[in-house]
Amino acid sequence: MEENPSFRIVVAEPFDPGAIARLQAFGHVDILSDSSPQAILAAVPDADALLVRNKAHVTARIIEAGNRLKVIGRAAPNIDHIDLRAAGRRNIPVVYTPHMALTSTAEFTLAMILALHRRLPMFDRLLRGGQFEALRTPAGRELAHETIAFLGIDTVAERLGRLLQTAFASRIIFHDPAGKTPVEFTAESMGLEELLAAADILVIHLPMSPATKRFVHAERLALMRPTAMLVNASRGGVIDTAALANALQTKRLAAAGLDVFEIEPLPMDHPIRRAPNCLLTPHVAAATIDAASSRFQVADDVIRVLSGHSPLYAAECGA
Repeated sequence: MEENPSFRIVVAEPFDPGAIARLQAFGHVDILSDSSPQAILAAVPDADALLVRNKAHVTARIIEAGNRLKVIGRAAPNIDHIDLRAAGRRNIPVVYTPHMALTSTAEFTLAMILALHRRLPMFDRLLRGGQFEALRTPAGRELAHETIAFLGIDTVAERLGRLLQTAFASRIIFHDPAGKTPVEFTAESMGLEELLAAADILVIHLPMSPATKRFVHAERLALMRPTAMLVNASRGGVIDTAALANALQTKRLAAAGLDVFEIEPLPMDHPIRRAPNCLLTPHVAAATIDAASSRFQVADDVIRVLSGHSPLYAAECGA
């Protein structure tokens, strides 16, 4: 497709060819081979739009260097790599795809809950080791008889809560530090300490921010029942993973499932690798074909802004 030279659009990370073609109808598209801060700083001064995915950090320095920036787009369901305050000071809209991978991530989280709750990894390991009849004794409860606690309410929590109540008639309790309440399912609000003490299954749905860094630390893990389990497919940095590993090793927590980590890739010497009853996956909750294609719809919101229209999904940018 022949490019329209009226706008200059910088794409700092690999993008879907179809999304690139749509952007080319609105301007010259400059696709960077390097998404480092230095490369973006060099490219952004004459850019009308900047698009990123998962790795590039859009710092205040980059935003201030973008003299012509009219919009910043991130092909992801969160905007924690973008300095929203700096964007707000410049009145630059930040658009993203908050509904990307909702179903994929909710289904994956549910699968992790079920696998841990029904002890599938343990049964697989012991059966392969030769056991059979000794394993066939009643254990555990149906999900309708367990208390499922949501720490944080986000769009994935909304979808997962609806799945749990529709399919399993689950009792859900919640605590959200920002004061959010669920819309798509019913749940009882609790204080944080009360929630942790009552949880049979704790599911983390917190965003990453300075206020939530290592929010689930050793002291808070100690409030949980030794029979409880924890599942996190949201942001790795909200949990003190070393403290979680210790809780599992000392049997102060029964099980955990993690799809995200404080440091990725997960270091080979991290103690969580050696923790018992711990299901680890490599940040793949959102990695479905459906979710991968929907992330690039951010290009359409960038086009809306460049065309003088309001975007569908814009972040709240503080000044």
